[in-house]
Amino acid sequence: MFAKLASLHLLFTVVCATIPTLSGYHTVFTDDFNGASGSVADRSKWDQVTIKNADSLKQTQIYTDYASNAHLSGDGQLYIIPKRGRGSGGEVYYTSARLETYGSWKCDNGKAMVFQAELRVPDMTGSPAKYEGLWPAFWTKGVSSRQGTKWPDCGEWDIFEQNNHMGSTSQGTLHYRKADGTYTFALNKATGYKAGAYNTWAFKVDRRNADWKKQKLTFHLNGNQYYTVTGAMVGTYKQWEILAYQPFYIILNMALGGKPEGYAGKTTEQTVMGFESSLRVKYVAVYKSN
Repeated sequence: MFAKLASLHLLFTVVCATIPTLSGYHTVFTDDFNGASGSVADRSKWDQVTIKNADSLKQTQIYTDYASNAHLSGDGQLYIIPKRGRGSGGEVYYTSARLETYGSWKCDNGKAMVFQAELRVPDMTGSPAKYEGLWPAFWTKGVSSRQGTKWPDCGEWDIFEQNNHMGSTSQGTLHYRKADGTYTFALNKATGYKAGAYNTWAFKVDRRNADWKKQKLTFHLNGNQYYTVTGAMVGTYKQWEILAYQPFYIILNMALGGKPEGYAGKTTEQTVMGFESSLRVKYVAVYKSN
């Protein structure tokens, strides 16, 4: 199936993307981000959340609901744009955007499901200082996080994640709490990609094997599978339920690192803000097998 996806991907090179079809699947959610230039993303699908800070992850950005931080391009893209501002006392602050789908989707028993997006981020090859602190991502959280369950007990899939320290690689990761109560993100793998270009990132849940230990979560880049996690690798049925059976919702964001020791490093006044540093998304889609 993903071999067909790879060939399909080559057909959609124009900016105004068409949602690809996957043989044996149907879409349950799509957004091609068509709309007037400067308008906000479809508010019936996306919540542009407002968060003052996220110090626990050593981030510095203020997430706003401003169109200046997230808007449609007018040619079928969503731009998420980090910006720098100064307060009345001259202090520097940073704003950005985080969009979350209102909907969430689960893979049904005996079926498969795919979350997919085509996107572009700045070329961070060689970790240039001008992109220090940038942290764009396409990821998900378990819907239980909206019902009072704390992270990481809710589960998280990082489908695409990039920061300047990673250069031209992205890391696919599962976050969850193990049966012994410890937090882990040990199930992860990095992959190189063509930086500064549009790439298609996908995550597949496959419950078509009756044995949960042989069911799979797989990460894909441009139609090629590069990492597989099985139920047996996760270890216990309870943890597998959290990662593979509950609904997940989609998050698109551009975070900004706030401390040198943080995962994304520290955003400085030399870090380029604005369109050059934006996360650009052509489409997002969720597919379920027929």
